[in-house]
Amino acid sequence: MKEVLLTLLSLTLSGSLLCMLLLLLRPVMGNRVPRAVSYYLWLAVLLRFLIPFGYGITLPQPPQPTQEMVRQETILPERQDQTNTQTAPITPPSEPVTVDQPETAQPSAPAISLPGVLVFLWLAVGAGFFLWHIAAYARFSRRVRASLAPPTAEALALFEGLGHGSRVRLAQSGQVDAPMLLGVFRPVIVLPQGGPSLPPQALAAALRHELTHARRWDICYKWLVVLVTSLHWFNPLVHWMGRRIALDCELSCDEAVVRALEPEQRMAYGDLLLLLAAGPKRTAPWMAAPLCQEGKRLKARLLGIKGYRRPGRAAICLALVLGLAVACCACGRVDLSEQPAANPEPAADPEPAAETDPYASLLARYAAALSLGREDAADRYQADPEAWPELPLILTSPYWLQTDDTDSLLDRTGYVRRDLDGDGSEELLLGWVGGDIWNLDQGYVFAIYTLADGQPVLAVEGWERSLYVVREDNILCHCGSSGAGRTEWHQYRFDPSTEGFLVTLDQVSEPENGEAAWSIGEGWMESGVSLPYVCFADSGKSPYQDVLLGQAPFLCVDGSGQEVPTLLPDIPLAFSPYSSYASVTEFAVLDLDGDGSREVVLQVTDVANDMGGYVVLRQEGNEIMGYPSHWRTFWYLKTDGTFTYSYTAGTEDGIASARFGEDGLTLEKHIRCEMEAWEPKAFEVDGRPVSQTEYEAACSAQDQKADAVWYELNETNIQQLTA
Repeated sequence: MKEVLLTLLSLTLSGSLLCMLLLLLRPVMGNRVPRAVSYYLWLAVLLRFLIPFGYGITLPQPPQPTQEMVRQETILPERQDQTNTQTAPITPPSEPVTVDQPETAQPSAPAISLPGVLVFLWLAVGAGFFLWHIAAYARFSRRVRASLAPPTAEALALFEGLGHGSRVRLAQSGQVDAPMLLGVFRPVIVLPQGGPSLPPQALAAALRHELTHARRWDICYKWLVVLVTSLHWFNPLVHWMGRRIALDCELSCDEAVVRALEPEQRMAYGDLLLLLAAGPKRTAPWMAAPLCQEGKRLKARLLGIKGYRRPGRAAICLALVLGLAVACCACGRVDLSEQPAANPEPAADPEPAAETDPYASLLARYAAALSLGREDAADRYQADPEAWPELPLILTSPYWLQTDDTDSLLDRTGYVRRDLDGDGSEELLLGWVGGDIWNLDQGYVFAIYTLADGQPVLAVEGWERSLYVVREDNILCHCGSSGAGRTEWHQYRFDPSTEGFLVTLDQVSEPENGEAAWSIGEGWMESGVSLPYVCFADSGKSPYQDVLLGQAPFLCVDGSGQEVPTLLPDIPLAFSPYSSYASVTEFAVLDLDGDGSREVVLQVTDVANDMGGYVVLRQEGNEIMGYPSHWRTFWYLKTDGTFTYSYTAGTEDGIASARFGEDGLTLEKHIRCEMEAWEPKAFEVDGRPVSQTEYEAACSAQDQKADAVWYELNETNIQQLTA
């Protein structure tokens, strides 16, 4: 609501400044420029009151009182000896982290905000003002149109001789006292009926006046003024501007009429205005265009008729200069958005605030260590073991054992976040990325960190002869070898509350269990999933980012199961090959299948905002896979990955989740309604038959879930959501 108020105040201030500029320019214009120039310059002011865009002009702000801040220093503990790998905390950055906190707590927000009340009041009064004008115009128009009669033969002959075209009609009515134009889409010039007859010259001038209104669409102009006045009803300058525009409208019409008249005919036209002003008058709505209604404006109109002169070249040049100046000023607007407070003095302590990501400093240290060659890393660790507590873990990496001593591991190691114990806090898993060396593929991890009191702690350490993989259900499978004819396999549940962080679920070993241990243990290890590691060489962005920006292809799984390299701009062609309107419009980022890794759902729409479909992007190993889906899926997508689906011809609909496997994208159906010709026949919830009441209760519970957020597909959103 505050943003709405700031936008409204910005518009009213911007328009008021431009309005006052025109007020200052009026003495310069005087009678030098055509009245039509003054009339149409107001159009720029009206648009400035309406359009919330333009070059921002920031008003100077008063100095803000500074709030005392309390500096809180947090010094993180150093990592202990490397031999205690299960409980040793990780060394934080070498400098203390500082956090700025206000000395006093902020007051809670009131239940009813003042901006909300003001916005409601503004809308209520503005809507009432606008509706009142609509009602008054509709009532008057209905009364006049009901009384319309054919014009006299003399008036019709004059009217047809003016070359008005077929859009405007001529009629007469006893409900009007002066000639007037009525209507936008069916305009009609209405002459008074039953009063004194007008001389032919005066009648011709009156018809020219009203036809000028029709030709310039002045009725639409008047409605625009009503709209601006309704939105800015609280600004007295807007009401004054409306009256000024009405006068300039009549003056410019008079000028257009007298331009073609001789001096004697101009006098007759002025006499006509005096005659109409002296007679009885019925009040017409502001949106009609009567020839003469307010006597207060009559003097200005008569002086304008008397003093009319054809504009010369100098007047035309002055009009062009004024129009250009006002148009340039109309492009600016007062910017009332909150500006960051200026800080006249540099901060005494340039250190950043504490990291919001508890693993950020740890990842930075790993990146620094991995950028070293093996020989350099070994030398640094021997020289100062406490300064490089991460190096013992990565010095044993088989990738370095099989490569040159000067090679970096940045492009062959990565990290992924995964909640292993279901407590809502993610663990950090580090592992090997890339090719298959000694059976160490993308599924193996060499370190698992968890959080203790908000700080990362090394919980699990793997190396060449101590390998860990993670199953889809987050069970850790382990294979360890002593190198002396003994190999053990374990299944662990990760539990930070227990000593050693691991709870043994099952184990086998060789030679104790004989050769059978190998088939059992290897089966456990093969159940590990391929983890979507973010490579340290590219840790500044998600692997989805280049794909969404159209800079890298993904493998689109087509109907035959083939994996086709595809760029994002090519997606609409797969759904609507003959449409020039189909496009990828929105995307959502969430964990669809509950495996701890996020997928990206792309929405493809066509011209009518229907049909099209969806494409799910999913990282599998080093590749981004794309799974197309029908447009009847992913409706009402929720944050837990569930969504509404339906089948064609009204045979089935329900709630489902996406699952990925050898068959590509499949639906795991949670709630089903079987139908025949759109009529419900049977209901299921979690695979069991239920009554319609139970089905509706399950659907109601689904509706209460939080909706996933769909973002517009643009570069800013892509970079923010895939960082």
